[in-house]
Amino acid sequence: MAEEVDYDAITWPVQLTSKVHRSMYPFLDPSNPALSAKGKTVLITGVSGGIGRAIAEAWMIAGAKSIVLTGRNAEKLREVEEKLLAMGQGGTKIVVITADTTREEDAESLWKKAGAEVGRVDVLVNNAGSLTQALIGEGEPGKWWQDFEVNVKGVYLNVHHFLAQAPDGKGTVISVSTGTLADLYPNFSSYTPSKLAQTKFMEFLHTEQPGIRTFSVFPGLVATDMPPKQYLDFARDDPMLTGGLSLFLCTERAEWLRGSVVSVNWDIEEMEEHKTEILEEGLTKLAVWKAKFGKGGHPWGRGAC
Repeated sequence: MAEEVDYDAITWPVQLTSKVHRSMYPFLDPSNPALSAKGKTVLITGVSGGIGRAIAEAWMIAGAKSIVLTGRNAEKLREVEEKLLAMGQGGTKIVVITADTTREEDAESLWKKAGAEVGRVDVLVNNAGSLTQALIGEGEPGKWWQDFEVNVKGVYLNVHHFLAQAPDGKGTVISVSTGTLADLYPNFSSYTPSKLAQTKFMEFLHTEQPGIRTFSVFPGLVATDMPPKQYLDFARDDPMLTGGLSLFLCTERAEWLRGSVVSVNWDIEEMEEHKTEILEEGLTKLAVWKAKFGKGGHPWGRGAC
């Protein structure tokens, strides 16, 4: 008898709660009145991909005041715009701006145009991402570095301009990260380190700009063009979960999670039950060392060899 496949095998290594969510459920449903985006303006990068599209649709469903769509592929951006307009939420202004936000001049132009069209942006969602697969020494150096250009430099440039248009130092920044931050998968030597740097940058943003609400999101494993083919059978997460989570993180109920990493697979209500433990032990923060550094050194549990 064939062994049954555990399609959550990729999810378990970064699962915080006992409950696992891989498909949409009421708490994160964008039509949930508690997730209303009325009066808010959001700028979303990397909208041409599956997760970016879902985020844009979620904000449309939630009745955002304005949605700025940006990415490098003008044709795909227009497709997303048409889909949003067809959804019939007439009160939402849709603005499409083609840009490569790894280029400083493009990022500056993007934010100038966005400001002229919609005024102040309340929420920035850094969704644009790059995943280059190659063993060290075998891939082209330029393509290897591209992951850092998109996942780190692009995020920094957008945050820089977001802060510049928010002189009161308030707003929300959400960056889409990855649950592979602690893993060592062959061929991922540019992707994982770049996402690790991005997530650490978000923690710095939280510390240096206390008025800005910052979050890093694990989107789960979604069947887009990005995941390696060998993982596609496990790519069963609904991209709309990321959209719903981005809405939730902009609510007052999510205040206690500021500066954290949060996964779409985690059950928020279960997390709330353990809020004190999560905060005191930093369970949603990056942890670098397993050793207990300090005066006297690590308390060795075994005798010397």
